[in-house]
Amino acid sequence: MIISIGGSVSTGSTPWINIVSAYEDVRVLEGELRIGESGLYNIASQIYAQETPTKDEFLEVKKSLIGFGQKIPTASRLAFSLLLRLPGAPPSIIHKVNQYRSGKRSYDKRLPGFSLYSKNMLKELELFLNEADSLETATRNLKIQKLMDTYFSSLEKCVSNDKKVVIDQLITPRLLFDERYGCVISDILSDVKIIVVRRDPRDQFIDLLLKKKKRYHTMQPSEAASCFVNEYLPRYERMSAMLENCDPNKIADVWFEDIFFDFEAALSKLESFTGLRKRPTAFNCFDFSDAFLKVKMHESEAFAKETNFIKDRMRRHLYRY
Repeated sequence: MIISIGGSVSTGSTPWINIVSAYEDVRVLEGELRIGESGLYNIASQIYAQETPTKDEFLEVKKSLIGFGQKIPTASRLAFSLLLRLPGAPPSIIHKVNQYRSGKRSYDKRLPGFSLYSKNMLKELELFLNEADSLETATRNLKIQKLMDTYFSSLEKCVSNDKKVVIDQLITPRLLFDERYGCVISDILSDVKIIVVRRDPRDQFIDLLLKKKKRYHTMQPSEAASCFVNEYLPRYERMSAMLENCDPNKIADVWFEDIFFDFEAALSKLESFTGLRKRPTAFNCFDFSDAFLKVKMHESEAFAKETNFIKDRMRRHLYRY
């Protein structure tokens, strides 16, 4: 079984992964595996929705997915990281850097065989696309499910043959709650359990500022708060609506704050959802005291105006302490 644990940027998926990693029947893949960013899920979802991707769409996915196996030279990686944090960097340069970085992710190093299994899957997908229009709906759906199951099973075996495999960001919330295709991703991936990690958006916003992510640190705080709401409010509205209607056997959600305010109930929920057994006596892979400093950050006066703005517009997405 593959367990995908992920959240939006700075929502706390890593702490939950560290906690789950303490179970004997779990193996955690180091780092993230964002294969959905290649467009693979969109193509699979199109097929499932009785649409046929174009040849150009398939070739773009093929190029991206195979490129993910390659790595960026260390010197280039450091230079890009500094550039993206530099105030006043031209948007055109930032876009080009992000495009290049997103295309090379060293997945072959973490998953020996990633490119090989991806190439095999893409060959099968191309053959399938050539006949997809002539197939009945039920046959199309079963074939794309089987193809994806075979591919994911191959990736799973790269990590472990006898344990549950936990992967960070395998299905990111941004894709899972996509307005057009997100609703069918969980149907296509029949042997993947998806855990969405949520966080109080006020603390998420402050964390993004402090970590200099999404370039909020280059804006006035009020402008950054407005940009945050404009991006995340529609996404979280879709997320809440879909969580209410999705199959609870395939998708579950927990909060980062649950670790400190509702740990027993949240952990029991995950154990039941994923079949985790033999709860460990200690969770030594996670520093509870250090992580607690990231809770209720919005109570500080530093960004009171901005967090009150977020509170006013995103009330139904706040954590209920």
